[in-house]
Amino acid sequence: MRKIFVTAGHNRNDAGAVHNGVKEADLTMELRDLICEGTDFFKDQDSWNNARTIGWLQNNKSQRDVNADIHFNAAVNNQATGVEVIVANNASATSRSLAKAICDELSQVLGIRNRGVKTESQSARGRLAIVNVTGVSVLIEVCFISNPNDLNAYLKNKEAVALCVRKHLQALQKT
Repeated sequence: MRKIFVTAGHNRNDAGAVHNGVKEADLTMELRDLICEGTDFFKDQDSWNNARTIGWLQNNKSQRDVNADIHFNAAVNNQATGVEVIVANNASATSRSLAKAICDELSQVLGIRNRGVKTESQSARGRLAIVNVTGVSVLIEVCFISNPNDLNAYLKNKEAVALCVRKHLQALQKT
């Protein structure tokens, strides 16, 4: 059975995007906890920095294991919308399949645009260490906190978002 790791892309040491007082870190930690609730999933700690989280994954994650890293997008344009899931440039078929399943369903759950699966080179950062840790890895950009409609859709449906991600991770865990 695969081990499942769920990490908050931002935490107490890195607020991430902040828009109208909403901190990405608060949302990522809350959603990570909701996804892990009632499971045997492993999660990072709120006080860890990115390097510590990556080191922890490298020391505990095998080629078969899975990591889902939780993020929320933000943009200057408050009309930017949608969910996207990012994978490594050389992502496995399993990573790509998981990313597509999560992206497609989250778009429906939230009623927002499906921006699709993207590789790290297509992301704003260009290179993302978290998706290059051994094994299956996806980085989930749930929605845009800078878009009031996206944020409201998430806040009203966060339990359904957590259930969606948990369902896909648990299905993969059993393979």
